[in-house]
Amino acid sequence: MPRVNLSQAKAHLNALIEAAEKGEQIVIMRGPRPTVTPLRVTESDIDPHPEISLGALSDFEAEIQSERAAGQLSHLGQSESEAISALNAL
Repeated sequence: MPRVNLSQAKAHLNALIEAAEKGEQIVIMRGPRPTVTPLRVTESDIDPHPEISLGALSDFEAEIQSERAAGQLSHLGQSESEAISALNAL
């Protein structure tokens, strides 16, 4: 596994990206210690709409309702539309 220092990585970023796209593993060093490694990423790795189980969604909704009832979310109003408006105003 090739190791390159930070200045080499900056100077040869395109080549490192191409190597990562081909599956090659490269370690970028900061001084004497390994710091990061570029990884190939696919569209499925960055899916903006990950699947959420119905159980997890139900748990999340229950947590929101519980916090709203306890007054912890009063700054977001009493409904989804009020919450969206409050968050958009930030």
